[in-house]
Amino acid sequence: MKLSVENLSFSYDGFRLAVASLAFAGSRVTSIVGPNGAGKSTFLKCLASVLPTTRHSLLVDGRDLAGVRGRERARLVGYVPQEPSFTFNYTVLDFVLTGRAAFIGMFSSPSGHDVRLAEDALHFVGLNGQAGRPFLELSSGERRLVLIARALAQESEILLLDEPTSFLDPRHEVEIMALCRRLAEDKGKTVIVTLHNLEMAVKCSDAMVFLKGGRVVASGPPRHILTEALLRDVYDLDMRIVEYEGQTFFLK
Repeated sequence: MKLSVENLSFSYDGFRLAVASLAFAGSRVTSIVGPNGAGKSTFLKCLASVLPTTRHSLLVDGRDLAGVRGRERARLVGYVPQEPSFTFNYTVLDFVLTGRAAFIGMFSSPSGHDVRLAEDALHFVGLNGQAGRPFLELSSGERRLVLIARALAQESEILLLDEPTSFLDPRHEVEIMALCRRLAEDKGKTVIVTLHNLEMAVKCSDAMVFLKGGRVVASGPPRHILTEALLRDVYDLDMRIVEYEGQTFFLK
């Protein structure tokens, strides 16, 4: 499923995000990268409609997302924040079931179908044995997996993940990005993530979008757009690009 951006803008406190034209392809992982304050999380929240956008600025397979509501919208776009905040210490399964909220009637309980979808999502992310654990007792890496499972239970075709690897150790960082690749390749999802780790972005992404000051500086497959001049322009820092045993590294 293709997500297109046309003349999207959002402003607050002297900052303005402005994206003239951009497209995110289905069955692909796209990483949005850039320095702090570039507008990465703001852009992702606009794509998720957490922040308001104008009509016809977000199109899903050519259809204006602003005109889509309720269950249908939930099936189109799922948003995974960096870390949720809530009062109740849900079990893992109950938390994943909150991803089915748009499909469960008011004052109704989850159906057997809802529970099966939540259990399947936990199995896909590798947490099928953790359904009864309290969410707040999980590690940061496990919590991120549960957040992704909740988005999977929502059955969204487009998944937006805001810095899913931040503050994680290297092992969990690799696991999360490997899961993003599986979501694109095995499930056919359109996966869009914001990242700080450039090496991980290059390794795991089909495309990258470089943001600076609320503007898109470059976008496309890493091998086509990545240059030392681009990095200097985006990060105001000289970096060398080094290829070693098929991987890309950045020397500062």
